[in-house]
Amino acid sequence: MAAPLLVLVGSPAIAKDASPDPDVVYFISGELAPQSAAEESEVGEDSTAAAEEDSSDEQEPTETGKEQDDVSGADEADIAEPPEVLAEGPEQEVSAGLAVLEEKELEEEEEIPRIAEPGRFFGPLPTRNQHPLRIMFYDFTPERAKVLPAGESEFVFRFQGSSNMVKKTEAGTIVDLDLECWAYELEHRWGSRRGELTVTLPFRDNTHGFMDNIIDSWHGFLGLPRGNRPDYPANDYHFFVRNRYGDVLNIASDRFGLGDLSIAWKGESGSSGSRDTLSYRAAVKLPTGDSEYGLGSGGTDAGIGLAYERLWYRWAGYANLNYIVIGTPDFVDFEANNIWTGCVACEYRLRPTWWLTGQVNFAQYPLTTGVGTLDRDSQELLFGFHKLLGKRLLFSGGFFEDMRTDTGPDFGIIGEFRWRF
Repeated sequence: MAAPLLVLVGSPAIAKDASPDPDVVYFISGELAPQSAAEESEVGEDSTAAAEEDSSDEQEPTETGKEQDDVSGADEADIAEPPEVLAEGPEQEVSAGLAVLEEKELEEEEEIPRIAEPGRFFGPLPTRNQHPLRIMFYDFTPERAKVLPAGESEFVFRFQGSSNMVKKTEAGTIVDLDLECWAYELEHRWGSRRGELTVTLPFRDNTHGFMDNIIDSWHGFLGLPRGNRPDYPANDYHFFVRNRYGDVLNIASDRFGLGDLSIAWKGESGSSGSRDTLSYRAAVKLPTGDSEYGLGSGGTDAGIGLAYERLWYRWAGYANLNYIVIGTPDFVDFEANNIWTGCVACEYRLRPTWWLTGQVNFAQYPLTTGVGTLDRDSQELLFGFHKLLGKRLLFSGGFFEDMRTDTGPDFGIIGEFRWRF
């Protein structure tokens, strides 16, 4: 009789000290799958064995034992409740609801738009109208609005070549232009807290050239007008203008020399940000080139302008607008005019080190010749690329064609190396 009593007395102690099974807690919180069939069978066998042991102990009950049986039975019912909760309890519905909420939160996170940071870009093709009567006067080089960071500098070597042919006679005015104009420019830029300073030192050469046959074949292949090229010798040289009053501009060939030095300043407006930038520019051109050989105008020009850019992840857009005040040139008998110039351009990042650029340049004519087709506003179409050669070394190249005949070169090329340090 003592043995059953000891067993029954021990049962309440076991029930009172029992704590929830960790697996049950994990399952209710949705972190553990239901027990496998093998585990459930093992639990069933343990329960059966415990039941048989309890029945053997109840064969000789006493009053005390009966009271303990009542307590033990109640505790065993409490212990047996968790399997019922696992099967039908509300916790199972909560875990399923938590899973649905988690999926919904993930979907909402995926729907939130992610704004990509603006990409790295290098601006429009850095070339202006290279027509022989325009290149002697100042104009801003197309560029992006963003200024160099404070303390950084850039050194640029740029070369440009253009082929020109205009042969016109109108109301007593004679224009005979048949030459190539080559320009080689050294440029240095400094960045500061207040803006960017640029000094450009050009060298120019008006020469016979070599592109006449290439351009004639190119125009014939594309079905473009061939102009006067088939009627005149290839790679000839003429730089002659005579207006209706008898004044003559006659430039000798193949004279390489210094052009007109220019100094420019660019600063960003206060509203500029990482994507949109608006900047203002001011510049002056000094008469350091020899006007007798067409290397400069002989006068001091000045200009002001605005530059705007808008950046996306793969695309960038640019716009420049300038007003140039033309100083009195050495050939005073020809009428000189203040002019508006500018450009619009777009840039596309093709690969991590390649960018493509399309551009349109426009400019008014700074010198009145008396030939209507020559004195009107120019429009040029340009295509090119930027290629990153190193971490701080960039090469840019491209070509340009006149969209309005006689107002710009028939064809031209540009190349530029840019080092940042």
